[in-house]
Amino acid sequence: TGTNGFKFMSNWKLPDKIDHVEAAKLQERFGDKKLVVITGTSSGLGRKTARALLRTEQYHVVGAVRDIDKMEAVAEIDDFNMDNFTPMECELNDFESVRNFVKNLEEFKMSKPVDRLICNAGVYQPSLPYAKWSKDGHEQTMQINYLSHFLMTSLLLEDMAKAPDPRVIMVGSVTGNDNTVGGGGVYPIADLKDLDGFEQGFSNPVSMADGYGFIGAKAYKDSKLCLMMVSLVMHLKFHKQTGISFSSIYPGCIAESPLFREKRPWFRKFFPVFMKFITGGFVGEEEAGQRLFQVAHDPRCAKSGVYWSWNGGPREDRGLEAIEKGGQISGGGGAGGGWDSIYENDTSAKVTNL
Repeated sequence: TGTNGFKFMSNWKLPDKIDHVEAAKLQERFGDKKLVVITGTSSGLGRKTARALLRTEQYHVVGAVRDIDKMEAVAEIDDFNMDNFTPMECELNDFESVRNFVKNLEEFKMSKPVDRLICNAGVYQPSLPYAKWSKDGHEQTMQINYLSHFLMTSLLLEDMAKAPDPRVIMVGSVTGNDNTVGGGGVYPIADLKDLDGFEQGFSNPVSMADGYGFIGAKAYKDSKLCLMMVSLVMHLKFHKQTGISFSSIYPGCIAESPLFREKRPWFRKFFPVFMKFITGGFVGEEEAGQRLFQVAHDPRCAKSGVYWSWNGGPREDRGLEAIEKGGQISGGGGAGGGWDSIYENDTSAKVTNL
């Protein structure tokens, strides 16, 4: 009976020296910086966004890329502060690679939660006459742009809920939003219909979410529609219980982006001219990167369930004024407007058809 009097001490623990060691490592590695994960930081929008984040000295950025050597070369060219930037291999065309990335990220960050997840990487293959398949047997545009980002987000949700101001940001597109000229007036139009392709398992030979035949441009638009939809779904299901903010954005038409590398040479030459001087929807990579950076950084953008856009075109009958200003006039979607031109845009009925 004498020993029973000490049972209350059975759950006592000595101070954990490992915790102190890890705390010291965390401070050395991250300091007071927020931890950001961005997919696709070796080119285009992701590259410019990473640079904008690093310039603030307030973030440690993990760049999820498929080619580490290319990423290291870009980081050197752009003068990334490598104390605050860590490239990690992640092949979005392979679910196992995504899972391995998350495992490697967990080892690297230790107990520090992820503050921002920016789902940016994407492929656009409009001229493909037939579907290409991922390692997992899915049409690769949908897997790279949407399915793997959904997997990554799902794997990181529990961890991100521990952060003080966590945000998941999906890079959408006007082409996935059919209440606009760019999304509803240019064939093919994004349309998941009744999700028959997903219901059938979305594996070879089923190449489209709607179950119909493969169309390369539509595969891209459908994937962006899926990203915008899942952002709303996660907002409704998880925001209140986790505190994570879920949003999507359209940074404008980055007509000179490597995203269009699959297009024909004549298109790559004239499309930027058309978008800049005719429609006004043109946005340079630098400005688009600032916009995505803003949604990750601006306290106003902690609001969940929003589709963020910026005033700046497109406009009709722009004429001589566009030429005189180098195409840089304001209006919804195109260049110009600055930090305070951000606004909560409306999504189409297809996006909200949850």
